Amino acid sequence: MTCNSIWFCAPCEASRRAEDTAELTTAALRWLAKGGTLAAVVMTARHNRTHALADLVGALWGRPDVDTATGEVRMRKAGKAEDGEQVWKPARVPGAYQQMLVNQKFRRDIAPAIGYVGMARNPEVTRSEDNGWNPHLNALVFLGGRLAGTPANGQLVYEDADGSCTFEPSAHDLEEWEDWLREFWQDSLRSIDPAYTPTTECERANCKCGGKGHGISVTIITSPDDKALIEYLTKNGDDKPESVAADVKTAQKAAAEVAYTSGKNARSRRSMTPFQFLDRLWAIEREGLDEDEAPGYGTRGQVRGWWTEYEATMHGRRAFEMTRGLKRHTDLTDDDEYRFKDLHKAFVAGVVLTGDAHGKVTAAETDYEVIEAVRTEREADVPTLVTDAGGRADHVRVVNADGCAEFTESLSEVMKAKAKVRMTEAEALLRGMERVTCPKCKGAGRLEEFAAVADGSCFACNGNGWTYGEPADEDEDDEDQEVPDGTHQAPAHAAGQA
Repeated sequence: MTCNSIWFCAPCEASRRAEDTAELTTAALRWLAKGGTLAAVVMTARHNRTHALADLVGALWGRPDVDTATGEVRMRKAGKAEDGEQVWKPARVPGAYQQMLVNQKFRRDIAPAIGYVGMARNPEVTRSEDNGWNPHLNALVFLGGRLAGTPANGQLVYEDADGSCTFEPSAHDLEEWEDWLREFWQDSLRSIDPAYTPTTECERANCKCGGKGHGISVTIITSPDDKALIEYLTKNGDDKPESVAADVKTAQKAAAEVAYTSGKNARSRRSMTPFQFLDRLWAIEREGLDEDEAPGYGTRGQVRGWWTEYEATMHGRRAFEMTRGLKRHTDLTDDDEYRFKDLHKAFVAGVVLTGDAHGKVTAAETDYEVIEAVRTEREADVPTLVTDAGGRADHVRVVNADGCAEFTESLSEVMKAKAKVRMTEAEALLRGMERVTCPKCKGAGRLEEFAAVADGSCFACNGNGWTYGEPADEDEDDEDQEVPDGTHQAPAHAAGQA
């Protein structure tokens, strides 16, 4: 069961990004093999700690068109449905990226000169202590193509002389494109908000921008031996010339920089990616590290606030995508598509194992057989696999399609309850509170109302029979004592607690 949330779920983001990287690597290698040229481009805006993430993201790649008088999002006509009814969608104000793609000078003069056939782009967000939010766009631009028509709808033209559909853009044309891009990017962001205007010069010694400023970064990639690369790709051999090995490494690195954001961490302690926010919270709240010792920066409240702002801003936004026509120009087919897509399906059936049962099959190295049984709809075989591993058959619960909704709902409640208990525990430890008998289950650790899930364990104390609270006065040791929620509980020794 996967949620397929590429922005907020680390496991789903990792699998999706890994496949995006593999797909883009394939496209990049095939384009280099055709004799094409790649340009790795990074685009960002000027920013500081006073800028909201939503405003910066909106400036870069668009925002909803909101009526300033009413605060409502304007709607636009978006065609008709099958029944003939008019379809309306939220209108959007284009950001600098969208403005760049539709600019007439680029489409009429610059794109044909450099052989632009499309690009793959992926938004990325980091946050630094000094300069606040830093959203930026990583793009891999495919250049040097001979096109008949537009990049979205046109076709590559193969020359009769050498059978090639590509050419090598001149250094002058590439330089002119980069100069235009820097100037357009600066003007576009200035028109949205002057505070976002990127620098076009830099006086830092040995800065990687080469003195050109930090709004745009362009790196040109070509193949030194495209013929050898074609042979390697078509024969799929293990032995490859040194030039091909360099091509593969370069293409993989460029693709990963664009698509595989989950594989990257911010460069220093004072800069974090959103998932590093969660790493810091875990270190502080679960591992008990002092804020000065935990990775990253910011108080617990600040980090939670940053994650909330990130989640509100990025919800519903597109992540990695290729421009229309690029897959066709790089010969990507259905066989090259997302290989993990079978994982991202609705939860329709499966089995639930207790911790003990899972530990048994893992120790016996039969956990893969359990997975295969579920995958091939043989859930009824799993209790036997557990008993063969030394576990108990009644520690397996088969969940069919009818029970999925109920189970996932109850599982969600369990997780929320556990999270609440852990938060209370962490706060109690910080206040120096002591362990007291759980007021919910009176120290038993089990409640009949939870028999259907978690093996009946009490959610309030996580089955331990105790929680945290203010200790009772010594002279009231043998009397009922009041706990923080206003209820009463039996004294600890009455519940069998040490």
